[in-house]
Amino acid sequence: MGLIFWDAALRGGAITLFALLSFLFVRDWRTSLTARMGAITCLGAVAYTVLIAIDAAGPTVPWRLPFHLISLATPALFWLFALSWFDDDFRLRKWHIATVVLVVVAGFTANYLYFVTQSRIWFVAIGWRTISTGLVVAAIVTALRGWKTDLVESRRRARLALSLAIGAVILWIVFAELPLRNWPPPVGWRVVNAASLFLLAAVLAATMLGWRDRALLSAPAKPSGEAPRPETDDAPLLARLDTDMRHERLYRQDGLTITAVAARMGVPEYRLRRAINQGLGARNFNAYLNGFRIGEAADALADPTQREVPILTIAMDAGFGSLAPFNRAFRDVHACTPTEYRARASMR
Repeated sequence: MGLIFWDAALRGGAITLFALLSFLFVRDWRTSLTARMGAITCLGAVAYTVLIAIDAAGPTVPWRLPFHLISLATPALFWLFALSWFDDDFRLRKWHIATVVLVVVAGFTANYLYFVTQSRIWFVAIGWRTISTGLVVAAIVTALRGWKTDLVESRRRARLALSLAIGAVILWIVFAELPLRNWPPPVGWRVVNAASLFLLAAVLAATMLGWRDRALLSAPAKPSGEAPRPETDDAPLLARLDTDMRHERLYRQDGLTITAVAARMGVPEYRLRRAINQGLGARNFNAYLNGFRIGEAADALADPTQREVPILTIAMDAGFGSLAPFNRAFRDVHACTPTEYRARASMR
């Protein structure tokens, strides 16, 4: 069994895993943006995996272009997949789609301009790979940034798996193609490439299949400010937490972390994380705190006796460190700015 066999075997295994993952994502297509982005990203990975095999058979095959265009978008698709999965406030905007188009156009130009000019324009190729690398790094940063505050345990573990394994493999693929002088690449390079793709697919499959639960891909719910549900196993713990938040206003503390709250209550952090997530439906600790903070701020803005109190003072008193995050959080909950909310309340 030579290198060609192992290239075919590893590439076939990667394609099978990516196709299976795409099918799993498609099952939640209607209810989850993350599932839609995951399915499209997996199809991009399949296109890239197939593309190398097509080029090995003959780089002038005319129907390689669709596979190449889809594969060019994969770094940008991975970035959107990470944003939709790990950022509960993410909303798909037109500029996100424009970024994907930009990456594809830049990649197409870098790869096919040669046939027009008969010479490599390296600054175009380097610019395209810089953009692709930047998007992968941005995806990794997104995954790691919210690791400490994530209350969905399976998703919390997935952050590390994606960051360390998948991000590293995609970065390797982006950089490994840069020094290649001829195309298709040599069989030794193809075997290493296929092994990397198989590792990427295996890690993502382990994440999705090994830690499969209903909360992993579900759309984020608004933080709940309601009292703990008595049927929850951790009801006594949640009752104590509710008392600390509502009566002692613990959420006002600057830089409050779930680690500090767990230490204050004398319980393991994982148990408090599970209780808030499963008992109250919150997916992020900061969002959970902001629910109380926004509630206090809204009451103050609607209070006629506090009409002259600056909005910044109200935000700081409620526990926000600055005005910008307060405005964003307030707008997400009430669909208007604090100033507009106060004006409407004064007219009632």
